[in-house]
Amino acid sequence: MKQLRMIVLALLILAMATLACSLGSTEPASQSEESPPQATEASASETEAPPVAATEAPEPEVTEAPAESAAGDLEEAELDLNSSISGLENLNSYRVSFRFDWNGDKGGQPVSGYMQMRSAFVREPPAQELYFEGQGMEGEEDQGLGSVSFVQVGDTAWFHEGESGAWMQVPAGSLDFAEGLFFKPEDLLEDFDVSKGRRSLIPQQVNGVQSYKYTFDENDFNLSDLAAGEEVTRAQGEIYVAVDGGYVVRLVVDADFSYTNPDELFEEGNIKMTFDISDVNQPIDIQPPAEAEAQAGGRDDIPMLPDAQVEFASAELISYLTGSNSEEAAEFYEGEMPANGWTADEGNMTFEGGAFLNYTKGDESVSVIISTDENQTSVLISVSQE
Repeated sequence: MKQLRMIVLALLILAMATLACSLGSTEPASQSEESPPQATEASASETEAPPVAATEAPEPEVTEAPAESAAGDLEEAELDLNSSISGLENLNSYRVSFRFDWNGDKGGQPVSGYMQMRSAFVREPPAQELYFEGQGMEGEEDQGLGSVSFVQVGDTAWFHEGESGAWMQVPAGSLDFAEGLFFKPEDLLEDFDVSKGRRSLIPQQVNGVQSYKYTFDENDFNLSDLAAGEEVTRAQGEIYVAVDGGYVVRLVVDADFSYTNPDELFEEGNIKMTFDISDVNQPIDIQPPAEAEAQAGGRDDIPMLPDAQVEFASAELISYLTGSNSEEAAEFYEGEMPANGWTADEGNMTFEGGAFLNYTKGDESVSVIISTDENQTSVLISVSQE
């Protein structure tokens, strides 16, 4: 198996890459030819960033198969994960949760940590939310990775980083419905030989979806993938695959490892990874947090031109585009800022194609930079406090 620390880093990088794609892409997402079922009622929003806490996520409801099937009616079956992502294309909405926990001992001291990722997607009206948190990356329970949240509704997006504690409006990307996961579920099974899987004969109801259950254990582990000094003493894998669509509904990997590499997170310990897709085609209401919505309009005493198209907004910085030319934008601020109690600096400058304007009020300073490029005017407002 890959080094545990490398797995943690890889998952973190994948999460950030997913977020970067959401922020950077501007091409419209492709739509499935078939019209999926439509959600009709709004449920409670989950866009608020919850506090970072190493608590167990609620276990999804798993309705077991009849006793005569669950008791041992299994068949050898190769697990085909080709539809683990593409099978989502015909869904109207879904939630994803992933949690990775590790517990063990290192140098005679207990170590533990976790990473948790959650997301939700709605096709119409298009919206998504992503949330990540974690702690214990350095093998100490009080060492936190912090938290990151992202919400996009239509063509507007917001980003929240736990350390700053503030939401920022950011450029919105495309909402690629089927490619929005942090990673492919098969990435979590790469250490198992899935051709040796055992499948239940009768489907089970898992997270509200009829699914076939596949099971794996340490005997199916690819020992050739183990690094020097690494040993797996026990491993259990379960994966539930939707009967209709072939996507992964639930995946659980629970394994005990020992390492001699001092750079690993523990010397002996346990890892558990759980992946779930739930609320399939159920009503999901994704709304930006109230704080972010209020922030999008800026401060009342720092106005924006009426046709402002906000590109980025935070408590200290606002960037927007306007159809007004630079001269018109400069005249707007030269009139509106004093009317809102701001005093203009003597060194303010306006010139062809732009302006540098500075204002003060109390212990606050505001800088307004205006520039025109290719028939479009951009305005950058920064706020600082002395």
